[in-house]
Amino acid sequence: MNNKIYCLGLPFAAALIIVACTKKDNDDSMPGGSTRGIVSGQITDASNKPLNDVRVTIEHTLWHNSYLFAHSDLEGKYQVTIPDDPAGDWTAKAQLSKTAYGQVYKFDLMPATTNAFRKADGAVRNFKWVLSGNRPGNTGYYGAHVDLYQLGIDIDITKVKLSFTPYPGEAYLVDGTQAAPLERAVEVVAGSYMVKDIPIGKYKIKASYAGKKLLLNNRHEDDANEEVKTVIFGKYGYLGETDYNIEFFLTE
Repeated sequence: MNNKIYCLGLPFAAALIIVACTKKDNDDSMPGGSTRGIVSGQITDASNKPLNDVRVTIEHTLWHNSYLFAHSDLEGKYQVTIPDDPAGDWTAKAQLSKTAYGQVYKFDLMPATTNAFRKADGAVRNFKWVLSGNRPGNTGYYGAHVDLYQLGIDIDITKVKLSFTPYPGEAYLVDGTQAAPLERAVEVVAGSYMVKDIPIGKYKIKASYAGKKLLLNNRHEDDANEEVKTVIFGKYGYLGETDYNIEFFLTE
């Protein structure tokens, strides 16, 4: 497998490093299964099946624009040689792209650990594709979110619940796992009303509130107020590269 090192702005030229995935003649193994001078690992889905062609980025923690790149093989494995320069700490992350529902999604994969590492120690850094749950350091969620905006309705929106039902004929989520109905309460997040951390799939959605019949209207489409709407997550507003949402007006 191949990996590239890009060290823009550093006092040396970029180089292409070819790494063979074979055991070295000299024993450079380290505690924890790592190999001196090497970062390696495996990338799997939620069912622990290997994922091929996932992009792995090894980034220096201090030097700007100093990266190493690799892709996982058919067994979900990757391996990168850590250069002598620049010295210091490196971190690893993995990202994959998936075409679904008429668009291309990018997903950050969940790391087994986010600890930095050095060439002298080597490292094993494994990743898993998950569709929901907390990102490392409580920096957000792996799932998408639904944003709600009140339109001519005076209710406590935090008492609204959204029900998600898999769209007819769409029995699986974007990662191939089984889709299932779910219900979530609306929360206030950074001053906005939303239902957060929804696994990306295609759904039918309905809002409920005691004593009222609520209607939904897609904020970015010229459509009618209806009790049930279709959800295909996209990008609306200012979102991160791997964040997705959909926005609805809530009325009655």
